[in-house]
Amino acid sequence: MSNLPQQSYRIPQVLRDLQLVDVLELTGSTTASAAQIGLSQASVSRRYRALARELGLQRLAAASMGKRYGDTPWLQLLRRGINSHRLAWGVLRLGGSDQDAALWQGQHGVEWVTLGRRQQQHWQPLLQLELLDAVALQELPPDAVTGDLPYRLLRSPHGWLACRLEPVVLRLAERLGFEDTGAQRR
Repeated sequence: MSNLPQQSYRIPQVLRDLQLVDVLELTGSTTASAAQIGLSQASVSRRYRALARELGLQRLAAASMGKRYGDTPWLQLLRRGINSHRLAWGVLRLGGSDQDAALWQGQHGVEWVTLGRRQQQHWQPLLQLELLDAVALQELPPDAVTGDLPYRLLRSPHGWLACRLEPVVLRLAERLGFEDTGAQRR
């Protein structure tokens, strides 16, 4: 991939507050986000408010999934940059339920996010908005039978993985032991 050091990936300090917006979108609350990233709920709230002021973000509870903590063109560009950095280090941001956490949390090459209940039910926009690289699923999604999917389905002994179509994402998922099922995407 690149000439980056072969050590554990750790998001650079300068990008951590930007990552906070993604974690808020993925977990759905400051309390769950705090648990995910190892901060107090008050710290998460304070950091988000400061970032929102600096970037002109607004929390919109009624917004669609993945756009509740800020939806601006520059935030999307910053997110793509952060994702490129993480993927260059060979790390997938993988989300799923509490049940899946034991399989993936702490595994080399995985940045695990336990999704909020609503996010688990409506995960497709999280892939499309590049908040996640992949979602761990226990069973095939209902739209899998159509074969015209905006993501790729991969299989492992643990279940299914719905991945963004980006080639580096698919290579990293296969490196984790998932096999391409041929369930095609758009």
